[in-house]
Order: sequence, then structure tokens, then C-alpha cells
Amino acid sequence: MRPIKIAAVLAGLVCLMSLSIGFVAAQDSGNGDSAITPTLIPSITVTFTPLPTTTPTPVVEHLVRPGENLYRIALRYGTTITAIAQENGITNPALIRSGAVLRIPGVVATPTPIPVTPATLAPTPVPPPTVTYTVRPGDTLFRIAINNRTTVSQLVALNSIANSNVIYVGQTLRLPGDGQNVTTTVPVETAGTGVSTQGAGYGRGIEVYLAGQDMNTLVNDLQDLGVSWVKVRVDWRDYEAAKGEIDFSMLDNVVETLDANQFNILMTVSKAPDWARSSTAESGPPDDMADFDAFMDVLARQYAGRVDAYEIWDEPNLRREWNSSVYSISAKAYAEMLRGAYTTVKAADPQALVISAGLAPTGFNDGVNAVNDRVFLQGLYTEGLADMSDGVGTHPNGWANPPDSLCCAAPVGVETHYEDPSFYFLSTLNDYRRIMTENQDGSTALWVTKFGWGSSEDTAPPPDSMVYVTYTSLGEQGIYDARGFELGAELGFVGPMFLYNLNGCQVQADGAETCYYSLLGPNAAPRPAYNGVQELRQDAVTTPNITEPTPELLPTAEMQAVQPPTAESLPFDEPEATAEASS
Repeated sequence: MRPIKIAAVLAGLVCLMSLSIGFVAAQDSGNGDSAITPTLIPSITVTFTPLPTTTPTPVVEHLVRPGENLYRIALRYGTTITAIAQENGITNPALIRSGAVLRIPGVVATPTPIPVTPATLAPTPVPPPTVTYTVRPGDTLFRIAINNRTTVSQLVALNSIANSNVIYVGQTLRLPGDGQNVTTTVPVETAGTGVSTQGAGYGRGIEVYLAGQDMNTLVNDLQDLGVSWVKVRVDWRDYEAAKGEIDFSMLDNVVETLDANQFNILMTVSKAPDWARSSTAESGPPDDMADFDAFMDVLARQYAGRVDAYEIWDEPNLRREWNSSVYSISAKAYAEMLRGAYTTVKAADPQALVISAGLAPTGFNDGVNAVNDRVFLQGLYTEGLADMSDGVGTHPNGWANPPDSLCCAAPVGVETHYEDPSFYFLSTLNDYRRIMTENQDGSTALWVTKFGWGSSEDTAPPPDSMVYVTYTSLGEQGIYDARGFELGAELGFVGPMFLYNLNGCQVQADGAETCYYSLLGPNAAPRPAYNGVQELRQDAVTTPNITEPTPELLPTAEMQAVQPPTAESLPFDEPEATAEASS
């Protein structure tokens, strides 16, 4: 028999060898003998192949510029807010800071960079001379700033104050200059021109509902949020049930508590009692404006030195707030009310500020159900607005459009309420600013007396007229509300801003508008928007850098030539509630 070749097979184990010998039987030779012919098994060569190397996920870097947010950055790179947040360890997507470098995952090519014009460094200013002031009982930084023609921001910076809501009786403060020759806000400069804004400077505030609420709990939430202003609704009909019989007992504790905790107070006064109106449908003004003046006189004297500002009426460009058999919905009619109230309040409390009514943003303009707010504002200037207000009120609702977006391309996920400039937060602010400067009133602050974004994610579905709250998630609401505050600070012409609202879910059931916009959810737990606003208290106020609305921010004439919204789509339909106060 021929020798048999043994093939050694190495199976990848150091101490294990497998021997394999194979035979193949030859076919019968035909003579009955069978021969066994061995067939050799070829030797097997074992090659070790290293494991494949994982290709890292492509990542590009993005420099955050002023005005950007994660929503816009994610859209630009075709990724998601969550992906960017996870890649960069961001715990609060509402907070990113200008100048930060973000890693954008999953992007193969870097998008075309946006050219950045290098900033020209201004020379270091010489510190101005200062005088001192000793804090007295009842003082607030706002009051001190107004009385000495300076701003809260200037006082905070000059005195290294950590919390602008807390000062102490007997504390010595430094005031700029001689207290008589400084502007009331930090001048805003663009293209070599400066503008100072009269009245109160930028500040964060929020609207609260008081009926049936515990004041101590509300104060704790307000302090937790770090706001310096609080908006309180004063429905006239709840405090003067019969002519001349005015009772402010429900408001006294509210004002005393807020003032003692160093909050600045804005009262929005509206809704005439039935005895003062011949038309009692919906809400509206009195038949005789002298009745409203008499109420404002008692109110301003009652809270002189404690209430800082009064907003005269609420959205008088809508029928539901200005239903009257005597006065049409017009700038002329409302100007009569504002002029009388301005004179009355100033006589009762010269330091109190008078703010024109925040108008409902709407492109609807039939003169019966609504008047376009831009048209209405221009009409007020024709009637002399600049001489009868300390600030111009506005309600720049964004529906479901992000704060930085402009008319009129539908943002991702927004199916309705995007076709008109009135649906955009930034477009409304820019339009108002343009009208103000065109009427030589550029030194007056724009008061955002109501703004916010609603979400129905954790509540009952909304009616068809409010479908836009279904487009916004609770996470997006948190980003948009916080960004709205940031944007107001960056623009430079915005004074106090009041977010709508803190606790609407606690005064109305699920499915009510107040709840969609509330920072506290139906179970009273903070929504992401609460946390987003809370985080802002840790940020320094952005230095304003815009005085005029720039052309690229304003909607073009082509954009404006679109179908206006219907009256049914108007925002912020206030609930019919009991007196907005708690004892």
C-alpha cells in the first residue's frame, strides 16, 4: 500500500490540531479485485483576517451665531434637535449661546458657510462719574432707575447685583453720573446712529391667574423663574359692580405681596361693567369714557408707588373686546379712551407708566369684527399716540411658527397659520418698530404685553380654530418661549416682555386656551417651557444691537400680498373667569 499523506488542519487554536485523512475507493477493475487508491486531501492554509474597522460617524462643527437656536440649526443640516443635543451633551435644548461650537453628527458635507463680517471693536469707555443712593422702604430697582433717569441694567452692572429682584433697606447704591444726565436705557447703536428707549428697559415678566390660587405658591414660582415683572389682569366689572361702589379688597393682598417681594407690576385694565354699557354682548368699553376715567383715578391712587405700569384695555382692535353700540372698532375711538386714562393716571401717580393696549395681531380688516393691527397702530399715531403713552403695547403671537422665522414659507410641521405676517412673532415686532420710527417715536419702548406658544401634547385636543397648537410639541414650546425672551433682548427696542402664562391649567380645565400656553401643566408639574425660562435667569441680558428693522428681517410686499386670516383664527381668546384675585 502506498504511503498515505496526512494533512494537518490548523483551526485557529493554539493547542488543538485536527488530522484529516481521506480515502476514495477505486472502481471495480472488472476481475473481481478491488484496488484502493488513496486520494490526497490538499493541505489547508488558514489565514487570520482582522476585524473590520468601524468608520466613525461624520461630524462637522458649527459656530453658533447670535439669534440662532437648535431648531434652525437642525433644519439647516438636515438633522434633529435630539441628535445635536446628544452629540454635545446639551441637557436643555432651549439654551445655546452665541460663540459656542456645536458638533453636528451625521453630516457628510459642510454646508455653504455664512459670511461673517468682523466686528469693529469700540474703544474702552472711560468709567462715568457716580453718585450714591441709600435704599428706602418700598424701593425697587425699577423705581430707583426711573426716578434717576437710568435703567435697571445699568444699576445691576454698576453695583454687581446678583439678583435684580433683591435689594435691602439701607443698602448704598451707586448711580451713574449725577443722576440727571443719563439715558433711561443703554443706547442702542447701529451704523453709527444711537437711540435711547424711554420708560422701562428690557425685562422678563409673566402673566399670572390669581382666582383661587395661593399667593405664596405663586410667589415661589415667580422667584424660581427669575422674572422681574408680573402682569395682573384687572377686569373693571369685577371691582365696580354698581357705579361708584368700588371694592379693591381682593386686589390689596395681591399688590402688597408682589410689591413686598420686589416684583414690578403691570395691571391690564379692561372689560366695562354692564351698568356702564348699553350693549352687553361680549366685552367692550363704556358708553361714557368719563366712567372709565373715574375708575382709573381710584385705582391709580389706591396703588400709587406700588403698581409700576397700567396697560389701558386689551386688544381693542377686535370685536370680542370692543363690542359697543356707541364706539366703532377704530383707532379714533380707542385713542379717546387712552388720552383720558393717560391724563388721569399721571395726575394720580406721576411715576406710573401708561402703556397703550396690546393689539391682536391680525390681517383681518373688515372694521366690524377686527381691524388689522398694523393699520390700527398707524391710526393711533395719527391720533397722537406718542403724546399719550409711555410704551406701545403689542401681542406678537407666533401661532406655531418659530420665533426667528419670517413670513411666509411654512416651517417644517406647520400646515396652517403661516400665510400672513401677523402669524409671525418677529415679523410683528419688526412691523411695529418700523411704524414707530416712521412716526418719529423711535425712542419709545415696545412693550410685549402678551406672547407665547401653545401646545396640546399633554391636554385634550383643541377645537379646529386652534389646530396650530397641535403642531408644537412641549419641547418646542420650551425652546420657543425661551427664545422669544432672548430675541426681545437682542432687538434692542423691546421693553418688558410678558409671557402668557404661568398657571392657566390651574384655572381652566384641559382643552382651554389658557392651559395650552401655561408653563405649569394640567397636573401642576412644570412643563419644559417652565424649565427653559428658569434657565434664562442664569444668563446675562444680551446687549441690544439693533435700532431699526433691517430689510432682510422685514417681510416683502410680495410676502404680504396673501390671504389674511379669518376672524375665527385670532389668538388668545381670554376666558370668562371670576375676579382675578385671591384673598
